[in-house]
Amino acid sequence: MAEVAYLLIVLDRGTPVAVAREVRKVPGVVDAHVTMGDFDVIALVEHVETKGFPTVAAAVQQIEGVSKVVTCVVVNP
Repeated sequence: MAEVAYLLIVLDRGTPVAVAREVRKVPGVVDAHVTMGDFDVIALVEHVETKGFPTVAAAVQQIEGVSKVVTCVVVNP
């Protein structure tokens, strides 16, 4: 079973819709949604191991307009 995390993304410029489109292209990202509030885009990520999440987050961080990425790993008891 794949591990799951959410990436909470803050933008410093660019439009959230365009950034969400780019985020969806990153390998490991299942979907991305534009949100209102402290975060501009939230992405759902799946990977075989939790060790893969930093690589996905780093790729998202490189997208133009992204200023901050917070990774929240889902823990299943």
